[in-house]
Amino acid sequence: MRASTVLERAENSPLAFEILAYFRRNPKAKDSAEGVARWWVGGNPVEVRRVLERLVELNLVGKRSNACCDLYFATNNDGMISDN
Repeated sequence: MRASTVLERAENSPLAFEILAYFRRNPKAKDSAEGVARWWVGGNPVEVRRVLERLVELNLVGKRSNACCDLYFATNNDGMISDN
């Protein structure tokens, strides 16, 4: 999917685009919403969680849990963020 199409699907959110760009550069990345906010984008954790949940709804980001039930967000394995 082209970057412009992804941004449109993510409601033209610069934060969403920044998160998706990070995943594109780091396809095996995963972290909690708090970790994404602190280490990836330097944003407000509440806003980052809201954007991540929206990206999950749009099937642009996957949501997973570990054994401790902490939430992680990772790119989907179906190439949704590639330029193809």
